[in-house]
Amino acid sequence: MKILLQSSMACGFMAFFLAGPTSLIAQTDPEVRILSASIEMRKVVGKRTIRVTQGDRVQLNWQTDEKVELHLHGINQKTVVLPGAGGTMRFIAEATGRFPVTSHGFGNKAGHHHGPGALMYVEVYPK
Repeated sequence: MKILLQSSMACGFMAFFLAGPTSLIAQTDPEVRILSASIEMRKVVGKRTIRVTQGDRVQLNWQTDEKVELHLHGINQKTVVLPGAGGTMRFIAEATGRFPVTSHGFGNKAGHHHGPGALMYVEVYPK
């Protein structure tokens, strides 16, 4: 399956969207970057890396087909995401680097253990 990331500029903000199945959408305005990611069958659908700039205020909205506890390492954000209800992480991108998002358990197996690797990454670039 091919997914194409497209962008457009309107009213002073840039919007990124995918042509194809919805998986990772980024919208930027002067206040907050709103990003969305979807997990299906215990994997992130589409792009597995989000890039932001140091100082950005970020809101990461999650959707899933199965209950999951997520942890954004290095930025120290955790959330439980429920099917149909979603979940949200909000943070200011202060430190630069590449930060993994891992599951701390799917379904009823939540706790402090990681799945087989990172589900995706958040990369924070210097200003």
